[in-house]
Amino acid sequence: MRPRSLVPRLGAALLGLGLGAGALLLSGQAQARSGGIAASGCSGCHNGGPKGSLTMTANPATFNPGDKVELTLSLVGNYSTGGAYLNTTDVGDLQTIANQGMTEVSSGLVHNQPKPASGGGVQFRFSWVAPAKAGAVRFSVYALGANGDRRSSGDAPLEGTFDFVYGCTGKTFYLDGDGDGIGRMDFSMLGCADAPPMAFVSTTGDCDDYRKTVFPGAKELCNMIDDNCDGVVDENAVPVDLWPDADGDGYYDARTEKVGEPKVGCAGLKGWAAEPGDCQPMNKTVNPGVEETCNNLDDDCDGDVDERVRPTCGEGWCRREAPGCDMQYCMPGAPVKEKCNFLDDDCDGEVDEDADMCPTGETCAAGVCVDSDTVTLNPDGPSSGTSGSTGSGSTSNTGSTSNTGSTNSKAGSGGGSGLDDESSSGCALGARSSHGALAVLGLLMSAAALRRRRRAAAS
Repeated sequence: MRPRSLVPRLGAALLGLGLGAGALLLSGQAQARSGGIAASGCSGCHNGGPKGSLTMTANPATFNPGDKVELTLSLVGNYSTGGAYLNTTDVGDLQTIANQGMTEVSSGLVHNQPKPASGGGVQFRFSWVAPAKAGAVRFSVYALGANGDRRSSGDAPLEGTFDFVYGCTGKTFYLDGDGDGIGRMDFSMLGCADAPPMAFVSTTGDCDDYRKTVFPGAKELCNMIDDNCDGVVDENAVPVDLWPDADGDGYYDARTEKVGEPKVGCAGLKGWAAEPGDCQPMNKTVNPGVEETCNNLDDDCDGDVDERVRPTCGEGWCRREAPGCDMQYCMPGAPVKEKCNFLDDDCDGEVDEDADMCPTGETCAAGVCVDSDTVTLNPDGPSSGTSGSTGSGSTSNTGSTSNTGSTNSKAGSGGGSGLDDESSSGCALGARSSHGALAVLGLLMSAAALRRRRRAAAS
């Protein structure tokens, strides 16, 4: 079995878990079908279903480096059928188990046919081989509990993470984005006690993980900031040095950092500022606290002009950003013949949509040509929407872990969920589980892995 090529967990964490990978990989309007999906999992088109939970258990509960472990993923809720996609943090080897309705993709495992519920839930079993060296692993799960009515309403997208340690004593660590030694309270990870994950610390309580000077126990300064994370701003605060702020935007001149004579006081005093960074001290609309707009100015004083806000042109992989704010100078890339590779080669906003990409008798699914009998996908029905939130599970040093998961009701527009209903989108599970369907829950991660390999080959 080959090791999995996966999106690094830390990169996703440091992006704040807010920017959907689909926005990075697929340009234009993504489709909830074999040619692309609107969001991670199926939260872009499925909504309104009963809240449920995700759990994952290991057998044996405690395991060592090199051991093969059987894991059970359970979707618990009032569902008729369910499906799931999962990956790991680039360690160990995921393997399928016979008759569990799962198949291997380049980035993990995904169901190849919806699984009917039994006893109030849906279960998928798979195995994982631990690496030869002690460490920790995180399983990320995107699942869907469906009511089987062949519509997107009444279904419940679920997401969660599950951590296990092997060959060491486990300990919970917390993401420390600003490097002040105190981690944020809302993002944790289990790891070996003597080997914390990169950018993670054992102490939590940071209320602002973007300011290194803000953490529990810090000196409270009179700067309109809760420096010590006690929930109160500027209580018994120490006065700070204030510097002339000619435009009154709350920031003093960044070019020399300190212009004029300071005075000791509290932030908010008219004509004075405690925060540095102003690159245009006579223009209150330009300072580090404003959002960048396309106007040929460095609005946020970060040294870059119009970054990420210039107009774009072209579809798919031909999409390009204009060199300035004038759309007429935007030049899209050149399209090529569409191939079965999970890329929008012909730049029409659709992925792998042509009928002649695979040999006779095969169908393009998740960027790979497979036997047509293996998968039945519906090609119709656009969908739009937003990605769901990520649940954070509780962990155990023994190797078993559970997660309440999360649901998302931010529905996009678009059709139903029946994979064999030609009027519906193909994002969800079909009502008739006997019709095998390669779930598109894992397509986004598969595209990420394929793109990395393409780049590596090009270099």
